[in-house]
Amino acid sequence: MKTQFIVGSLGALLCAPLASSADNAAAITAERVSVFNAPLVCPAAPQIGCGSASKPILLDLEKQPGVLEAWLNRAGTIIAIVWKSESSADNRRNVATELKEDRATEMEGRSREQVVRDFLSGKGWYRGADVDRLSEEEAGIIAARLIRRVEAKTPLPKEKAQEFQHDLAESWSRCVTSGKHVAGNPAGQPTCRFEDIGEDIAPKYLNQEQLKFWKEAVEHGVLPLPNES
Repeated sequence: MKTQFIVGSLGALLCAPLASSADNAAAITAERVSVFNAPLVCPAAPQIGCGSASKPILLDLEKQPGVLEAWLNRAGTIIAIVWKSESSADNRRNVATELKEDRATEMEGRSREQVVRDFLSGKGWYRGADVDRLSEEEAGIIAARLIRRVEAKTPLPKEKAQEFQHDLAESWSRCVTSGKHVAGNPAGQPTCRFEDIGEDIAPKYLNQEQLKFWKEAVEHGVLPLPNES
């Protein structure tokens, strides 16, 4: 769970427990937070950030000298970094350069102040492996979309449709968040596919005729079509 921040203003002190004894002795101020525009929106669920894309970035950032914590906002549009009290200007420049390679640019001025204020509120931000929750949410959105495509062609009992959706979403999110999907894949991109997972799951809920509609549904891909949410 994200550290709870108590803020009176942008310069207010952060009164929550910190990750190291050194930082316990020095409360965090807004000046120790940097924020970056980031292109980490989930293509298949544009209302949230992409857990599988952001997780390795956040975990890598927390290994960098000077970085205490790295966070992603719910929308997947901003990365926030909390610096250690002893971080140097070189530490910050190096991280900014690395993020620029990932097409993330540092925010400045009033827009930065507004985002930092939002970050310090402690709501709607995910640290490191916590973005697995976004992957789980993405799985539910995609599963529901695919099943709606099937239901547009053939009626399904409500309870059966709900169980089918839950089974699909749980299996896909478990695959993505386990880390097994990156084995032998240097790019670190997920190889978990709903069409593959559905081969085992769909026959439990659909008859032979309905399976044809399932195949059509997955052939359209997981991205929302023009008439879909």
